[in-house]
Amino acid sequence: MSAPTTPAGGAPPAGTSDAGTGGAARLIAKLEQELRDLWKPPEDPAATPLTRVCTMNIGVVAPSRELLERYTPVIDEVTASIPARAILASIEPDGGADEITGSATAVCSLSGGKNICSERITLAVHGNASARAASAIEALLVPEIPTALVWLGRVHTDDPVFEDLAGEAHRVVLDSEYTSISSVIHVAAWARGQRNAPEIVDLAWTRIAVWQEMLARFFDDLETRPLASKVTRLVLKQACDPGAGIGPEGALMLGWIGTRLGWKTSRLAGALRLKRADGQAVTIELASVPRPAGVAPHTLAGFMLEAGDDPKAPLLRGSIERELASGLTDQEDTTRDADVIVWRCAKADRAEIEQRIRLGANKAAKWLERTLHRPARDVAFAESIAFAEHIVEDGLTVS
Repeated sequence: MSAPTTPAGGAPPAGTSDAGTGGAARLIAKLEQELRDLWKPPEDPAATPLTRVCTMNIGVVAPSRELLERYTPVIDEVTASIPARAILASIEPDGGADEITGSATAVCSLSGGKNICSERITLAVHGNASARAASAIEALLVPEIPTALVWLGRVHTDDPVFEDLAGEAHRVVLDSEYTSISSVIHVAAWARGQRNAPEIVDLAWTRIAVWQEMLARFFDDLETRPLASKVTRLVLKQACDPGAGIGPEGALMLGWIGTRLGWKTSRLAGALRLKRADGQAVTIELASVPRPAGVAPHTLAGFMLEAGDDPKAPLLRGSIERELASGLTDQEDTTRDADVIVWRCAKADRAEIEQRIRLGANKAAKWLERTLHRPARDVAFAESIAFAEHIVEDGLTVS
């Protein structure tokens, strides 16, 4: 369990505010003093002292205070297992007075009778003070340790706040659920053209890891492995309305499949075509399923592939169907999208194999924690997002 706390006998740190360049400097000085005060030994000798641990900086930028408040418990849960200094900032250039306000507190996890604590700094930036947001955040970073920038909402690479913070970060974590796959593609393309650019990742990439694993299982044995190079047809299903474009999870999944199997993109009369390494065409279909309440738009809902020498008589047919909103809600740590997935594999002249798998709770903290534990450099993601760029650019839509 994690909860904001302060040293024994102390009061929660009060918020402070200032405007102007000098005011921002005074605010930073006050916050740094609050942080020092957090780690003073308690006056009561019997009280358990707080132990500060910091392995990385986690910077979070949100376009509104409301979104930042909803995301704060996510960061608190992550820092319970990844001790860090978290700097959470809402930046609203078009709202409120020209000011920066902030506060600092400790977020502690009980472990072996000791209070192992991370630091959380919260900033609210309004009006013209937004131009100084990046410098304020940078001044509060712990030096000489890695920094992960979690950017929520729309992102533009010519945004000076993003440019400055990305320059200090070793990785930038986006979530296309808050923005769009086009934004992620744009940022990834920008990073490829920059010297010493941070690594870019999308939380949607972490969420589809289970789909990648289940798809690879179709080709696990020696009998079916050669069929991976003979895929003739793919069908992706997502929770959306008919006519919608391909979503982030579907685009990344298709990008991963294409790059792993050596496919190439081409165009005929302006229409997108996918070809295998041997030059044969692959038929791609995008379908929609109803989106139940509580399920995110464009959630990946199903997958089907066929492979063989003759498209009309496939030697392998595999499918993965997600029963949306089938999660258990009467147990701890479960959500309505901790869904059941049905995996089926049918080989020529063989009985179909079926397995039912329950996904874990779809919690933002879990995806962020797993992402931060992964190596910053993910070649498969970089290749998949570059491949997905062609798919999104050509506007693959639900038929």
